[in-house]
Amino acid sequence: MNHKKILIGCFTVLVTLLFTGCTTNNTNKVSNDQNWLDNYTPVHPVGSDANDFWITYPSINPSAGELVTHLEWLVESMEDHCVLFVVHRTGCEGCKAQADRVIALAEQYEEQVMFHDLDIYFGGSIEQRANEVYLYDPEGPPGYIALTGIFTYIKENNDVKIGWHTWEGNLEDSEMESWIRDAIYYYSVNSEG
Repeated sequence: MNHKKILIGCFTVLVTLLFTGCTTNNTNKVSNDQNWLDNYTPVHPVGSDANDFWITYPSINPSAGELVTHLEWLVESMEDHCVLFVVHRTGCEGCKAQADRVIALAEQYEEQVMFHDLDIYFGGSIEQRANEVYLYDPEGPPGYIALTGIFTYIKENNDVKIGWHTWEGNLEDSEMESWIRDAIYYYSVNSEG
């Protein structure tokens, strides 16, 4: 008899918890929660310095201040989302940490970011695209891996333009995520119309 009362009591508590919302579904990815975007303030402004989104080549590039002729496939990738890529090579110990970091963040934000995993190990069109994106190398030639890039829409003087930022080497998780969140924010406010 006591076992029956305990089971009924446990069942009642479980049902109460389910209906009162005391349980959560933690399987959703952070990127599925759009609430962060509602009151978001970007960390990185538009400019030509190392910590900015660029519209022209940055001040550290030999072509500083010149307009970039963006790659057609990259521009097409921006139809629905901002774009993130990483150039790396399977087996490259120096670029593994950054490649793994970017791939994980791309998965986390997959609903808001178009991701290109440019692993030159696979050759063909992937290697071709990996070589092409070195036109975005922040310091110009020679290019090193891992090369990571983020592309979004930026409003400048009432015109919407492609804003971008690239890095060679490693970034910390939180720093990389701040660039991705900024790109998502800029894309959301500047891609309409």
